[in-house]
Amino acid sequence: MDIVYSRVRDLDLSPMVANVTRKEHQKLINDPAGKEHYKLLAYLSKNIDNGLIVELGTHNGTSSVAMSINKSNTIITYDIKDVYSAKKPENVECRIGNIFDLGQEEVLLKANFIFLDTAHLGDFELQVYEYLRDNNYTGFIVYDDIHWSKGMVDFWKQIPGEIKYDVTEIGHGVNDGQINVCGTGIVDFGGKLFLYFQSQRLYRYAASQLKGWVSGWRYDCVHDIS
Repeated sequence: MDIVYSRVRDLDLSPMVANVTRKEHQKLINDPAGKEHYKLLAYLSKNIDNGLIVELGTHNGTSSVAMSINKSNTIITYDIKDVYSAKKPENVECRIGNIFDLGQEEVLLKANFIFLDTAHLGDFELQVYEYLRDNNYTGFIVYDDIHWSKGMVDFWKQIPGEIKYDVTEIGHGVNDGQINVCGTGIVDFGGKLFLYFQSQRLYRYAASQLKGWVSGWRYDCVHDIS
């Protein structure tokens, strides 16, 4: 899949506002990519057809609404509490409980991609990562708030550089030009993602995130199209 930064930014999610009932989230869902992550999630869904998306951390349902933009996909979303307040799209299924406690973790292996946005402590994020790694998962997972807490920062450092991308610039984290403490990262288990940047500034930002493996084989996955 090609992730083209300019196309993520150009997405218009205003038609989906009607599905969001929380007033503060009605604005957030169409906020610029880089401030909020909803356009990135919608873009990823639009580039998969007839697929399965699994969300861990439903909360009020705004992310699931964004990912429901492609009606050919099925979204299964998990949360330990039922606080879903959005108007649930027909292609969204809500399940209550920890996916491991429910014994449904094998659903993760069937997903084209996974979105994880839970308590941001790093422990559950690591549990999911290790399960996917140990079971030869071939999709990718989007982690929200990778810079949120020390636990999240430590978790993100444990992921091998050759399979991860910090995509905060089009995810959850840039507010009025300043990178805040949120952050969005993608772990690409299948090696199928290609990132296309639109400016040299963004390319330099990406290279700074890629750190020691820029010269490795994954360099081919990062392109500057300015």
